[in-house]
Amino acid sequence: MNANATLPGVVGTIGLSNELLRGHVLTVNGHRAKRDGGEYLLPGAGGGMVRARLRGRFFSEHPIITIGGHDFTTGDATAPFLRVITFLPLLFLFSGSPVSALMAVLGVGFNLWILRAPRTEAWKAGVILGTFVMLVGFMTFWVFFSSWVVSLFRR
Repeated sequence: MNANATLPGVVGTIGLSNELLRGHVLTVNGHRAKRDGGEYLLPGAGGGMVRARLRGRFFSEHPIITIGGHDFTTGDATAPFLRVITFLPLLFLFSGSPVSALMAVLGVGFNLWILRAPRTEAWKAGVILGTFVMLVGFMTFWVFFSSWVVSLFRR
């Protein structure tokens, strides 16, 4: 449902917005829906408010909207391959360097943002794997550069 849709009992067109730090955010007629704790308040058909909950907001390509105990899917399930490669930058944590830990956190955050983008799976896989290759190249450069700088102080 990265495109707009209508849900029973809700007045207006429901959509999803992809934000880098918040994950998916529900929109009603193009405007961000109000929140009350972990639930969204959507305009109801009877003039009241309908409470909706998003599950899988951050780690899923297509979250599930729950309204009144009924689940509404917003798209197909995320491919397992994409879920695995999204977390490839965590391998940098094995080096023990603070710079590699920063690259791991930034890489996973970027990959989750790409995972939630309304693009094809092939495009997402290409961008995620390309980012990982670039991070490996940067970390290789960083290892040699930092070793060279440290060797200057040991003389």
